[in-house]
Amino acid sequence: MSGGIKLTSVLTAVYAILLFSVIIFVHELGHFIFAKSFNVYVEEFAVGMGPAIFKKKWGETVYSLRIIPMGGYCKMEGENEESENPRAFSNKSKIQRLIILCAGAAMNLILGFLVVIILNGVYSGDTFATTTVSTVLKNSPAEAAGLMEGDRVTHLNGHKVNIRSDFSVYNNKEAMDITVIRNGEKINVRVTPKSYILDENGNILKEGEGEGAVKLIGITFGTEKKSLYNVIRNSFYESIFIGKSIYMSLIDMISGNVRMDDLSGPVGIVNEINNAAKVGFSYLLYLMAIITINLGVFNLLPIPALDGGRVFFILIEIIIGRPVPQKYEAYVHAIGFLLLITLMLFVTWNDISKIFFK
Repeated sequence: MSGGIKLTSVLTAVYAILLFSVIIFVHELGHFIFAKSFNVYVEEFAVGMGPAIFKKKWGETVYSLRIIPMGGYCKMEGENEESENPRAFSNKSKIQRLIILCAGAAMNLILGFLVVIILNGVYSGDTFATTTVSTVLKNSPAEAAGLMEGDRVTHLNGHKVNIRSDFSVYNNKEAMDITVIRNGEKINVRVTPKSYILDENGNILKEGEGEGAVKLIGITFGTEKKSLYNVIRNSFYESIFIGKSIYMSLIDMISGNVRMDDLSGPVGIVNEINNAAKVGFSYLLYLMAIITINLGVFNLLPIPALDGGRVFFILIEIIIGRPVPQKYEAYVHAIGFLLLITLMLFVTWNDISKIFFK
């Protein structure tokens, strides 16, 4: 038994290292490619943090692999200090600096999109769920509201519905405003869900409140045969859906709908990697897509010390016509970095508490 646990732990560690390393490498590669394209002097390209376990200089740049597979950097001259070198990052045009800063997140988003394409193309079944109603339950809220088989849902509570998953984001479980296309005509209906008791397979047993009851409107959606077009289309909208989730989570956290205790960090992610590995490789890929897309989105938020924080200062420069003095920008990023480290320590302790001290 102990040997099995040790093997599982080793495999989880390997999966986690590979997953984080690929995601970080792709992110830093985005910065690196465009920095080199704009002739910025790149001092070091590193994957990981801490002491270097591999380091080699090719041309003018040092390439290193570091012992902790969390983080990484593309160190450019003039990124954090003033420089008179015309090849310094700080001396490049505003557009070039914006592109370099956004390239890392863009690469993460592209990687996530490609992973979702692989999942939909290789690991999903032969069909996709559509947003077209296939059945309407008798005496259901949907029937009472006038929904019919063949209706194609386009909007839910004012939000565009592109794929079936959008319902989980925009469905507030209360009265819902639904827009459908029926025979080429746009129709708006309001549906109020009812509570139903389901069996263990998710089938409706009866209407009623109680333990395990869920709110439903009483419709099912149809499917369509898989094709190259809808694999790419669905993957694109699923990637957007994943990206939206982090914004929805931030809004929920700010509004108090999500507690700080619900936040998770590296330890929690490794635990999820362990759970995903037990289920199958496709779940690992899906987790990778979630992490890399969320990293891309989060990195572009205007938070000091993140790429989005640096982008924010360039936007200020564009608006006021001159750069913010670098020493003041450095102070802001230093404070932001300390706050991020504090948050990281908090969520790490939170993860450890949930895993070991339940």
